[in-house]
Amino acid sequence: MKMQRLYSTIKPYVAMAVIALTMTSLNVNAIGHKNEENNPSAQHQKGEGHGKHHNKMKKHFHRLVKKLALSSEQEIKLKAIFANMKTKRQEQKDPLAGFKKQVESLMLASDFDENSFAAIYAEYQPSFQEMAMQKAKTHHEIMQVLTPEQQKKFTKIQQHKGRG
Repeated sequence: MKMQRLYSTIKPYVAMAVIALTMTSLNVNAIGHKNEENNPSAQHQKGEGHGKHHNKMKKHFHRLVKKLALSSEQEIKLKAIFANMKTKRQEQKDPLAGFKKQVESLMLASDFDENSFAAIYAEYQPSFQEMAMQKAKTHHEIMQVLTPEQQKKFTKIQQHKGRG
C-alpha cells in the first residue's frame, strides 16, 4: 500500500520532468535549426547561399517581365543583357574588395584619416567610373529593348526601388 501511494505521489513529478525535458530539447533543436537556416555563413559553407540569391533574382526578373508585359523576344533580349551585366559585375568584384578592405582598416583606426581615405578613393576612382559607365550602358540597353510605355513603367519601378 505504501509503495502504491509513493508511486502515485512521484508519478506526476516524473511526468512533468519528462515533459519539461522533452520541451527543452525540442526548443533547443528548433533554435539550432532556425539559426542554421538564417545564418548566411552556414549557408555559404553548405553552398546554399548562392542558390537563394539566384532564385531571388529570378523572381525579380519574372516580376519585371509581368509588370512590363514583355514579349518573348524582349524577354530573351533582357535575359542576355542581365547575363552580360552579371559577368561584368563579377569582373569588378576584385577591385571593390581591395577598396573595402582598405577602407575597413581606416574605420578600425582610432582616428579617421581623411587624407588616407581621399588617397584610397582616388586610387579606385577609375574602377568606380567604369562601374558607373557600365551601369549607364546597361540601363541604356534595357531602355532600347522596351517600348515607350514600358520605358515609363520601368523608370517608375526603378524610382520606387530607390535606384532611379
